[in-house]
Amino acid sequence: MLLENERKKVIEIALKIKAEKLIPLTFGNFSLRDPETGYICITPSGMPYDTLHPSDIVVVDVDNNIIDGERKPSIETPLHTSMYKKRPDVNGVVHTHSTYCTAWACRDGGMPCITSEAAELVGGKVNLASFVPPGSKELAEVTSEAIGQDKAVLMGNHGVICVDETIDKAFNDAIIVEESAKVAYIAYQMGEVNTLEDQMIKFLKEDADQNYGQK
Repeated sequence: MLLENERKKVIEIALKIKAEKLIPLTFGNFSLRDPETGYICITPSGMPYDTLHPSDIVVVDVDNNIIDGERKPSIETPLHTSMYKKRPDVNGVVHTHSTYCTAWACRDGGMPCITSEAAELVGGKVNLASFVPPGSKELAEVTSEAIGQDKAVLMGNHGVICVDETIDKAFNDAIIVEESAKVAYIAYQMGEVNTLEDQMIKFLKEDADQNYGQK
């Protein structure tokens, strides 16, 4: 089977995301890019994640052509391939419908940066891409434009997408941004909020990039 281990990894991430309650039912979609071939392994459309077999994961190229697999790929495949085309640094894409991120995605202006974790992840507020119909070419265009060089962006009235150098890191980003969205929501219910200043946000982002984790 072409890219069998990579297809298994996509299923592993899908099950972790379900366990973390970042999606209901079959919502969301997840993919990784194989650096060697450039092919993308992505979840199929509308199939329960706990029933997936590696053969159900569809292998496509960056132009959305099916290379291997008999299933219909996610309707958001153009969104994923658009990210990979614009971001050579990205090899993992995770799109969730997590509750608090989706709530912030239903407001204008994006999500403010009030936690150090959000500052380290995005380097500022989480931007908001305008709403366009799911599965459309326009959605891929506005979302890949709105994310810029960030690791996360809210999708208007829809959800959130996280990208990173591996799908494991993109999964971790999805947890961090949802937790930050939850904290921001609670803080604003409590009253006046201390948002982080731009200079401190920049410092936290650079410090995390340079010093966090093992080299």
